[in-house]
Amino acid sequence: MTTRIFVSVGTDHHPFTRLLTWLDGWMDALGPEAPDVTLVVQHGATRPSRHAVNHEMLGAAELRAQYEAADIVISQVGPGTIADANRAGKLPIVVPRDPELGEVVDDHQVAFGDFMTARGRCRSVRTRVELCAEIEAQLLASPPGPDELAASAHSAATMTALSALTRDVLTAPPRRASARRLVTAVRRSP
Repeated sequence: MTTRIFVSVGTDHHPFTRLLTWLDGWMDALGPEAPDVTLVVQHGATRPSRHAVNHEMLGAAELRAQYEAADIVISQVGPGTIADANRAGKLPIVVPRDPELGEVVDDHQVAFGDFMTARGRCRSVRTRVELCAEIEAQLLASPPGPDELAASAHSAATMTALSALTRDVLTAPPRRASARRLVTAVRRSP
């Protein structure tokens, strides 16, 4: 049986080469006796993966179809990605972009990834070793179903509030949007 892994680096103009390098290394290490894995990547501004069916960009419907078809979802930390993967019954593995490496402008993805991990909505990892271990764990585990995700620490109301908050932050004038406001508002959500 083939395991399908879908990876999205999002649409940010900053490359996220580190994530795809880690995944290419993991695929290299699988070797000939490893499980059959199909890697599908939406790479955006990042160079394509050496081992994947690569897509520069995918529309919303195509992304939803990829989440549904995937056995494992891996992504940057993004509220929309986490929510869409959860709706598809997936617990995504997320890697926060690092501003020190030029992958993003600030460290908001670290705080948000930790916040959503604590609520059972994703698994946030920060190192190559953690990423590989989480992939291996998900390969061995049976995936959570939509009912299990719905019964997790937060309700659909929380996800609706997060979606609204994300829309507000993304559409606010640049001087009003900040990672600190996002994290503070999310912590106050139901």
